[in-house]
Amino acid sequence: ERLRELSTNSAIAMRKRMDEFTASAMVAFSRLGGQLNHVTGYNEIDDLKRRVREQEARIEETRKAAREAKAAYDDAVTRRAQSQKDVNDLLQRKSSWKDDDVARFTTLVRADHLHEQEEMRAKENLDRADMAVEREFSILMRAILDRYHEEQVWSDKIRSASTYGSLAALGLNLFVFITAIIIVEPWKRRRLAQTFEKKVEEMGMQTRAMFVSGMKELEDHLEEQEKRLVKV
Repeated sequence: ERLRELSTNSAIAMRKRMDEFTASAMVAFSRLGGQLNHVTGYNEIDDLKRRVREQEARIEETRKAAREAKAAYDDAVTRRAQSQKDVNDLLQRKSSWKDDDVARFTTLVRADHLHEQEEMRAKENLDRADMAVEREFSILMRAILDRYHEEQVWSDKIRSASTYGSLAALGLNLFVFITAIIIVEPWKRRRLAQTFEKKVEEMGMQTRAMFVSGMKELEDHLEEQEKRLVKV
């Protein structure tokens, strides 16, 4: 039970440390990404993207207002056309007017005048809405062009940095290669020569030792044979 408790506590502590490490790593990477964007100038591109999105929202609102102004203008034109039709119909039977027709004619003329003013105001509102749409669209196009230009500049910077990085890596590899040829290879050859000489000396010493041992055995053998001959 004690072992199980220790194992559980260790697993919980390890999980907690892993969570803390993951959180700190995410924060560090986030800061690193922000610093990298600041160094490379990508923050300006983010600002331009935000401006484009905001401008797209504004132009959508402006187009909605233009559609509403167009609908209001169409309604005003319809009402004006209907009032003119009523006036023309009444004028066609002018010879048979009665007192009510005179009063109705006065009312229709006054209403036609009001409808005409409403139509003019609706036309002005529609013109202003159309101009606003064109103006916001021009701003959107400029924002898109600015974003495209900055993205091209940023891309050129990244390509230049990549080219310089490749050249630096190539120079480093060339430096390592030259260093290996000038310093490492002669050192390796000297070490190899020293090792070979040491091996030759060891083999010579072993050969001399074997020769001396053989000569001693031969001398001992000859002395033994000489003693045997003397006894005979």
